[in-house]
Amino acid sequence: MQQDTEARTSELLAALAASAPERLSLGLIGGALGERQLGIVILLMALPNCIPGPALPGFSTLLALPIIWIGGQLALGLGGTGLPRFLRHRTVSRRRFVAFVLRATPWLVRMERWIGPRPSFLTTAPGQRCLGVIFALYGLVLAVPMPFGNIPIGCGIAVLALGLIEEDSRALGIGMAIGVLGCLWQMFLVMVGIRAMALF
Repeated sequence: MQQDTEARTSELLAALAASAPERLSLGLIGGALGERQLGIVILLMALPNCIPGPALPGFSTLLALPIIWIGGQLALGLGGTGLPRFLRHRTVSRRRFVAFVLRATPWLVRMERWIGPRPSFLTTAPGQRCLGVIFALYGLVLAVPMPFGNIPIGCGIAVLALGLIEEDSRALGIGMAIGVLGCLWQMFLVMVGIRAMALF
């Protein structure tokens, strides 16, 4: 996947926020971001789980659906042929999107200081199929509605997405490691919840 190296992800998102209409759909966001759209859509779905904010019921599950879909597309070697219609047409207001970009940009800028092209097996076509499986699995974990459980797995997916966007094998490896820790954290919280329920 060849990338436009003249603009970083944070710059692309800032430009999109500046020119956004009153309502944006996931399809519009993806189309405006060109070849980076798959990684950036995954990043957009993961970042809200990394940034502290009010917890809404079903929030993580809704955001996990595009990640699972794109991961499945990559795993099948389809290159992410696009989001399903019911996700592609979901919209967000310009005000919410701009507020999200403003909150996410400082984090992205810090990450981009050490992310850059580092080719390896994971940046090849067969490697991207493996990444697709990982994205789908991590998306399933993210979909579990567990209070305080989504930050680690969300961060792992976000770093993985940045690695996919920039073709950075180091970021991909770190993202996978954080994701494994996130999965273990979710398992721990589930076990604690089951034991707590057994006491009542």
